[in-house]
Amino acid sequence: MNPILETTETNQVSADATVRHIDELHDDAQTALSAAAADGRADISKETATNLSDGEVVRFTGYYRVNIAK
Repeated sequence: MNPILETTETNQVSADATVRHIDELHDDAQTALSAAAADGRADISKETATNLSDGEVVRFTGYYRVNIAK
């Protein structure tokens, strides 16, 4: 079973949060984040999951907190 990328748009980003811009992600992670931002979640490969970290925040059209459900 593949991991699931879940995203939650947030307006509050703590000073100690890891924040990356979507351009810093691998192409497959960018595509997955875009899909998850639209739908709240996206199926991803295990390889894509290794390019993202639980709790990190990615700047795209807003700030999105990442959760990887396994």
